[in-house]
Amino acid sequence: MFISESCWYLFHPFICASTMCAKTEQDSQAIARVIAGDFDAFEELVERYQGRIFRHLRKMVGDNQVAEDLLQETFLAAYRGLKGFAGASSFSTWLFRIATNAALMFLRKNRPESIEYDDEIRTRTDLPFFPAPIEFCSTPLDILLSDEGRRKIEEAIDDLPVLYRSVMVLRDVEGFSLEEVSKIMDSSVAAVKSRLHRARNSVRETLAAYYMEKDLASNRRITKSK
Repeated sequence: MFISESCWYLFHPFICASTMCAKTEQDSQAIARVIAGDFDAFEELVERYQGRIFRHLRKMVGDNQVAEDLLQETFLAAYRGLKGFAGASSFSTWLFRIATNAALMFLRKNRPESIEYDDEIRTRTDLPFFPAPIEFCSTPLDILLSDEGRRKIEEAIDDLPVLYRSVMVLRDVEGFSLEEVSKIMDSSVAAVKSRLHRARNSVRETLAAYYMEKDLASNRRITKSK
């Protein structure tokens, strides 16, 4: 059942370790070629990451055009700073850090209220999370992964404050480790864990309420038809 804590793997991309290692090696080779003056190699990096970076930026700022502008800014900054890339982290972590900084700078300048360390999510999620009733837990997986289910998941994530939303997307959608997320967000691992826990609980509560209400409405219709 998706709502259980053990099933957040459904958010994770199915990328095996060997594939990740291959991409890291490809990145290293492309970076060496760029530094040697091969601009086409940088185009390879852009092609490899632009979809993921755009998705991350759009989740942060909620606007396609702004995300496009920040995407261009991210890759321009990456190109200019590539010679200084020390390889202490993976290229993807470094690139996502640049994109995140660009998005946060935009939000601080244009929507400062959106990146306050919101407390409203804490009032709901600091309390222990009680398991949903058995009727809800028996919701078939194909319903949760249907177009409607995916849409409700997206809506629940989009309703989170930006700092919580970003941590959840980086960990549960992009598949970064907690340590990598902490580097991308420039936060401690403890802070990342705390925001991730609250974000997951908030999304889980939203989904539980939606499907329970939907089930109740269905039962009422069945009762009336009898």
